[in-house]
Amino acid sequence: MNRPGPVAGLAVAWTLASTADNFVMFVLLWIAGPQGWSGAETALLVVAARVPTVAGGLIGGRAVDRFGPVPMLIVDALARAGLMGALAVAGWGQHPSIWVVLGLCAAAGTTPPLAYSASRTLVPRLVDDEFLPRANAWLGIGDQLPMVLGALLAGPALGLLGPGRAFLVPFVMMLVVAAIAVRLPRRRTAGPRRVSSSRTGWASGPVVGLIALSAVYYFTYGPFESVLPHFTRQQLGSDVAGYTVLWVVFGVAALSTVPLASWLGQRRPGLVNAVGALVWGLVTLPVVAVQSLPPAVAIFAMSGAVWGPYSAIETTALQRWADPAGHGSMFGTQRALLAIASPLGAAAGALAVDHASPASILAVSALSCSVAGAVAAWPLRRDRSVSPGRQVVSGRTGRGGAG
Repeated sequence: MNRPGPVAGLAVAWTLASTADNFVMFVLLWIAGPQGWSGAETALLVVAARVPTVAGGLIGGRAVDRFGPVPMLIVDALARAGLMGALAVAGWGQHPSIWVVLGLCAAAGTTPPLAYSASRTLVPRLVDDEFLPRANAWLGIGDQLPMVLGALLAGPALGLLGPGRAFLVPFVMMLVVAAIAVRLPRRRTAGPRRVSSSRTGWASGPVVGLIALSAVYYFTYGPFESVLPHFTRQQLGSDVAGYTVLWVVFGVAALSTVPLASWLGQRRPGLVNAVGALVWGLVTLPVVAVQSLPPAVAIFAMSGAVWGPYSAIETTALQRWADPAGHGSMFGTQRALLAIASPLGAAAGALAVDHASPASILAVSALSCSVAGAVAAWPLRRDRSVSPGRQVVSGRTGRGGAG
């Protein structure tokens, strides 16, 4: 038995939770210049907003395993709603102190791994194994759509509300997440659990290798977050509208290719994602040579299309490779690493922009991503996705099917 309603509700909750996170980072990076914050201060703010995520992921993932995914999703929603409200109040005068913003963002960075880990731990409890790729595609939408929504909402929110009151937007989002979460099932509703004969503890080689690839991928991507505003202003000659268009096009293109994840990840998902990282760097690199917005938009469309399926492929592989009893810890640790990897890359980009041109920083970032993919492809080439058709059911091997 499968529950499409709860899966859709979970996908909406995860999309809103992720959008709130993206929105905050978009706003912080865009207002840094007008607020007079230096590159070093911006880098410090980015790191401070994400470093607590490491502890949140490591501890929160274990909490998901112990207390259940739904209660932890509610905890994250309520905690972040309160902190977003505090950010709005602190910046009500339109000139928030960087130190107040830094402290509140650091606190808000502790709980997002709960939503990530909880949603991915809950999905296998709601659907049977053969439907995991489809359900994870729903979550994959929640990985990509926030980039579009965050970019679409950040500009108008800043224009209408100002840099302080703009944080009322994620405040409302997290209240909606809490309202959805309280209605999600807390017990397994899928058929009897079928455990693959090849599943192991989550700290096994293939799992660690795939997570490590993602951490490096996200780190090399990070400078695009902090340097793109400078690149948009200086080289493309555009403003916040052009900056918004680039990320919206990237996100829409990524959304369009998410459905390919179930097909691409059927065999050797580790190798598929390694090649994806290599190709992403190569197709994104030409943007450093363009001087106007239209060709940059075209390149970002191709870049987003390559990026789109990555997360859903990885999630299904990890769910099938690892023992479900440790899914919370695994996804919490993964989120901790990813949440710190991208901001560290963004911080490196923010520091470098004081000493190098935006185009050169983006070029190094894209090339580094391709190198990382090429290096990871060899050790991950033998990793195969667990076929849902061959599983262990109550100690015997058999064909999997709907419960």
